[in-house]
Amino acid sequence: MTTRETDEAIVLSGLTRLMAQWSSLALQARYVHDVGVAIDPVDVRPLYALGLGGRMRAGDLASDLHVSRPTMSKQLTRLAAAGLITRSADPHDGRATIVALSASGTRAFDALVARGLEMVDRVMADWKPEERHQLAGLVHRFVATASTVVTQDAENPTSDGDPVGSNPDIPETRDRP
Repeated sequence: MTTRETDEAIVLSGLTRLMAQWSSLALQARYVHDVGVAIDPVDVRPLYALGLGGRMRAGDLASDLHVSRPTMSKQLTRLAAAGLITRSADPHDGRATIVALSASGTRAFDALVARGLEMVDRVMADWKPEERHQLAGLVHRFVATASTVVTQDAENPTSDGDPVGSNPDIPETRDRP
């Protein structure tokens, strides 16, 4: 194995483990409890996405989070019942709904971000400031490039011309409600 393959394997393995740990429902449940936000941990992702991206169509949010529209509808219904989002008709398409964080939703988002920043600070507690800065720059660069590559891969058919997901021999996955 070459150094490049080893480095890539380390990055892939590390990111996979990190995403699984940090996005686990147990950790999300702990953090929503810690900050006093009374929502289902599965609803943290749409809350966070709206906090980062601002108001958007519900269908676009579902696409961004890779969940079905019915799943997104259930999540948005729970967030609306908690008073964390607002819904309005899309002025350009009466069939579409625009969702945005309410004032309470913005406070919840800010509290969850602050809790996440505390965790990152604990992880890097013994790092020098220049090491933190270097990692921040590398992560920013990696995410920007990865987003482009992932988007290209998702939008382009496989090498045999078959669109991803159209193979009847491969079962489709279902996202959780």
